Amino acid sequence: MTFIRALEFFSGIGGLHFGFNASGANGQVLESFDMNQQANDTYKLSFGKSPVSRGIDRLMVKDIEKYNANCWLMSPPCQPYTRGGKLLDDQDNRAKPLLHLLDQLEKMKTPPQYLFLENVKNFESSRSRHRLVTLLDKMGYVFRECLLAPYNFGVPNDRLRYFLMARLRSSFDTTTTATSTTQDRIASKPEKFDPETEIIYSSWPLPAFVEDPRKSVKQHTFNILELQKFMDENEKEGKDYLLSRQLILERPNFRFDILQPSSTRSACFTKAYGSHHVAGGGSLLQTRKMDQQEYDFSNSESIADLGLRFLTPTEVARIHVFPLDERHDSPSPFESTTSTDNVESGSSEHSSGDCLTTVRSFNPRLTQGPEGPFLRFPDKLKALQRYKLLGNSLNVWVVAELLRGVLFADHPGAPRPEYQPADGESESSAEKPATGSSSDAERPKGGKHDITAPEEGLSDKIQDSQQEDESSRETKRTRVD
Repeated sequence: MTFIRALEFFSGIGGLHFGFNASGANGQVLESFDMNQQANDTYKLSFGKSPVSRGIDRLMVKDIEKYNANCWLMSPPCQPYTRGGKLLDDQDNRAKPLLHLLDQLEKMKTPPQYLFLENVKNFESSRSRHRLVTLLDKMGYVFRECLLAPYNFGVPNDRLRYFLMARLRSSFDTTTTATSTTQDRIASKPEKFDPETEIIYSSWPLPAFVEDPRKSVKQHTFNILELQKFMDENEKEGKDYLLSRQLILERPNFRFDILQPSSTRSACFTKAYGSHHVAGGGSLLQTRKMDQQEYDFSNSESIADLGLRFLTPTEVARIHVFPLDERHDSPSPFESTTSTDNVESGSSEHSSGDCLTTVRSFNPRLTQGPEGPFLRFPDKLKALQRYKLLGNSLNVWVVAELLRGVLFADHPGAPRPEYQPADGESESSAEKPATGSSSDAERPKGGKHDITAPEEGLSDKIQDSQQEDESSRETKRTRVD
């Protein structure tokens, strides 16, 4: 396996670095880059090394090439693309660092073999994404794009995000018994690349790089852990995190996203979580009247009586699957988890049966070694600051699985990835989209083919233990970026 030498751009509190470690990759993160001082202080405390605080938009080719890195990990600012913003896209100053990196990538004598990028939903329809994938195709990369949430991987959280994994075609093993026809198609270039016809996957696993990208692959079935597995034993009542009664009474008819310890799904936790901006900030935990599971939101008094509280920063970090050093604090809630709870005792991978990409059952213990590194916040950071850093971060397990199962996965003996022309292109041998892919009306803008499991029954498959009907929960869940 190739030794991975990674650079981590827009490193934040190290979610990409932790995900890299949890993927089992043979390699190391050489350097990280970020301008946020609170995030950099947290990163240094966690990894023992400060990120470079120089602006990414000031890095030149020579500054990057000196690391001799063969992998870029990127989580650029989401504000240019988020639904809650102005959607300025590439005209937003916060998009400049990413666009600058693309300019430098095109100039490099030895570009990285591997690229990974994470951002919010809507990036897939942005001009920035159009520029990115057009450049990748021009430079000889094969890539996979997807819109996935942690629950697609067995984690009880609804944080939908865009991911891209790209790899140079030249990095694949060519010692294969490919037919002459396959060899001819490998060497050929498409007449015209169209970003609008690229596939945006919405289920896990994805077809491997060496497989037909139009292959229909069903969502793998996971038994989702209940949220009580992520709860902080020291904060069962969470008196310090209770939502004030007045705050609830001031919001008549507002549909709070209310969780119980037995819930198997939670809304996205944003950087506003924990503040008075409760609208869309994230889910709230019910601590009283636990027999009540139907809510009259027109009666604010009845909602105020439920003892709603914010999840603690520790609980949010656990749901984001950050490794935490809990040996000297409250015991890890996963220590007593058995394989029947969806955590296997080993780290074995198994085939999905539909494609070459292997899957792992969600196992938070695989994200941490006995000696770390662990996510550590400086003591000076208050809860609101920790919530903000976590809200700006990502899910470690999702990153780990996409790196392990797609980006770094090798399949010896398989032919180098082929170009698959889009519908209507001239190559007569091209296969038509697999049965079960979305119709044009259902496809997300920016990706013509949304290859996913049929919607019928999917929600039930990935939420077997959920006690509430999901359709009713959707009516009261506010999902934001």
